[in-house]
Amino acid sequence: MSGPLAPPALLSVRQQASELLRVAIYDGELRPGDRLTEREICERYGVSRTIAREVIRELEGERLIESNRRHGFIVTRMSAAEIGDLYHVRILLEAEASTLCAANMTAERAERLDAAFAAIEAAARSGDRQAQRDSNGRFYDEVFAGAGNIVLGQILSALHSRVSYLRSLSMSQPGRPAASLEEMRAFCAALKSGDGAEAARLSTHHIRAARAVALSAIAAMDAPSS
Repeated sequence: MSGPLAPPALLSVRQQASELLRVAIYDGELRPGDRLTEREICERYGVSRTIAREVIRELEGERLIESNRRHGFIVTRMSAAEIGDLYHVRILLEAEASTLCAANMTAERAERLDAAFAAIEAAARSGDRQAQRDSNGRFYDEVFAGAGNIVLGQILSALHSRVSYLRSLSMSQPGRPAASLEEMRAFCAALKSGDGAEAARLSTHHIRAARAVALSAIAAMDAPSS
C-alpha cells in the first residue's frame, strides 16, 4: 500500500498525493467500485483534509473517481459501452494525429521518437509499470507535438489520462506487453518514414488490439466468481 509522501521536490504535496492515488488505481491496488474517503486519503498519504478534498476534486475531474450517494466517492466503474466509446474516439483522433505527424516529420523529431521508443523498450524489459506508463506518455507527447495541432493535442492528452487505467489493465494481461511493443515498433517506423496512411493504419490496429484486451479484462473482472 502507498505510504506517506516523501518531502516534495518538483511536485507539490497535492500533486504527489494525486499521483500516488492515480498509481494505486492504475495498478489495481484500488479497484473499480472501491470506496474512498477524505479520511482514508489523509491517512494513506499523510496530508490534510484540505489537500485530500483537492485530490478528490482533481481525480473526479479526470473521471478516475466518482461521487456515490451511499458511499461518498468510489473508484469509477466503466461500462463496456463507455470503454468502447473512448477507444473509438482514440481511433478517430489518433489516426489524424499520426497522419499529421508523419507529414511533418523532421530528422530531429525522428530522433526524439527513437529515444522515446527506446525508453518504451527499456520499460518493457524492466516490468516497471510506472516506467511503462511514463515512457508511453512521452512517446505520444512526441506524436501529438509532431501533429502541429494544439487543440488536437490537448484533446488527446486529456483522453489519454482517461484511458491510462485501461492501458495498465490491458498491459497486465498475458502476451499483451510483447504484442504491444511490436505494434508500437511498426508504428514508430511508419511515422519516421513519413508514410501518413500507414502510420494511421498501424495506429488504428494498435488501438483496436488494446481495446479488445481491455474489454476482455473488464469482463473477467465483472464476472461472478464461481
